[in-house]
Amino acid sequence: MATPGLQVTGLPLTVARFLWQNSRTMKKTLLLFILVIASVLFNTGFGAEPSAAEQAAREARIKWFRDAKFGMFIHWGLYSIPGGTWKDKVHKSGYSEWMMFSEKIPVKEYEQLAGKFNPVKFDATAWVAVARKAGMKYMVLTTKHHEGFSMFKSKLTPYNIVDATPFKRDATGELVDACRKAGLRFGCYYSVDRDWYRPQGPGNNYKQNNRWDYPDSKKEDFDKYFKEFAKPQVEELLSNYRPDLLWFDEIDMKTDAQVEELYQSIRKLRPDCVINSRIQGCRFPSKIPPPHCDYITSGDNEILEKAPGFEWENPGSMNTSYGYNQNDHNWVSAQEIIFRLADIVSKGGNYLLNVGPTSEGIIPQPSIDRLVEVGAWMDINGEAIYGTSVWKVHGEKADPGKGDGKAAAFNMHFTAKGKTIYVICLGWPEKEVLVKSLGRKETPAVEIKSVSMLGSGEEIKGSQGDGGLALTVPKEKPCKYAFVYKLELR
Repeated sequence: MATPGLQVTGLPLTVARFLWQNSRTMKKTLLLFILVIASVLFNTGFGAEPSAAEQAAREARIKWFRDAKFGMFIHWGLYSIPGGTWKDKVHKSGYSEWMMFSEKIPVKEYEQLAGKFNPVKFDATAWVAVARKAGMKYMVLTTKHHEGFSMFKSKLTPYNIVDATPFKRDATGELVDACRKAGLRFGCYYSVDRDWYRPQGPGNNYKQNNRWDYPDSKKEDFDKYFKEFAKPQVEELLSNYRPDLLWFDEIDMKTDAQVEELYQSIRKLRPDCVINSRIQGCRFPSKIPPPHCDYITSGDNEILEKAPGFEWENPGSMNTSYGYNQNDHNWVSAQEIIFRLADIVSKGGNYLLNVGPTSEGIIPQPSIDRLVEVGAWMDINGEAIYGTSVWKVHGEKADPGKGDGKAAAFNMHFTAKGKTIYVICLGWPEKEVLVKSLGRKETPAVEIKSVSMLGSGEEIKGSQGDGGLALTVPKEKPCKYAFVYKLELR
């Protein structure tokens, strides 16, 4: 007999069973007691609506995240050594950080990679400089991915970057220090429900645990792992590095009680730490606002169709892998990155864009080249990204072949900030631009005071009619790829 997330064992269960079997009156009393307890549990964390104080606390800690919009994800671990190739098996695409799982590599064989991990070219200050150059405001490092190797000094296991490698340096600590000096927020990715290095039991929906080394592992192994390793390691990260964000990755192994226990521990040790929705599960939350988190993480490279009415973030990659893959040359262009950023932000989201450093500690040059281009665009147009909110619609789709022939046809995205609307055009408007969403019929209450294009000193004229807002086009392009009209309202 149990309520969700609460296991009743021992003497209380024995007494309850006796009463249930021997007294009708006692049955009713016991049932009432159980209902009261369930109600108390429900209203103290297992799905209760947040109190006014809890909402105010969340508003305070989420503000920096809400304004940041753009961050750097870093997938770095032992998997960077094989880099997409294991023995004679070459992976030209896919998640190279999943090499241990995809090739079913025994623990005793995989852990030998730690003795070879020596990223002597790693420079935390240089990595942070790349992020800042791109216009990123925060950084999230994989402190423990599914492979089970800790990229930080840990008292709980010698299988970590300081004690198990010839490198002997705490990369996490160095990145924390570099971020703090540069004014970037720092976050820790932690794979809390998947750990191929340790027995965890097969009892999950995805069956993505290590069953080749631990075929007889039971659910009890996971409970022990959570109690004696995962939760204490999260607490270790909070105490030693004081991250601004915890980015969990999990597969529904934890009970509701374990989620609540982990959440309350985080709030006790680091009240201002922002937590993503994967503390509960990888699936999109069924309830908004979701419990136990501050924002929603969408699927990998998954841009939501519309604003969910709650802060969210898309974890994106620059090719088909997140970890370094020497064979994967399917790079996303700088233009596409900018287009995705505009799309995500117009729907109230953040873009966490990944880099996969090599085993030497180098961010691949194709990633740097793209980030430099994105940064050049952000230098001019960042005003339309940082600190913005959603407008009444997130965008317009191109409508070629219609209109008076003077208006350019391309997709647009909208963001807003106070009495300013930004129109992000995904293409250079060779002809007059018609913004249908700003027509007098669509938005009769909107009165435009002034119009300009970010990065351009040329005069822009706007004419608002029933069918839309017509905008003139400057002679010179202020930047590449996407162009932003700034509309000041009365």
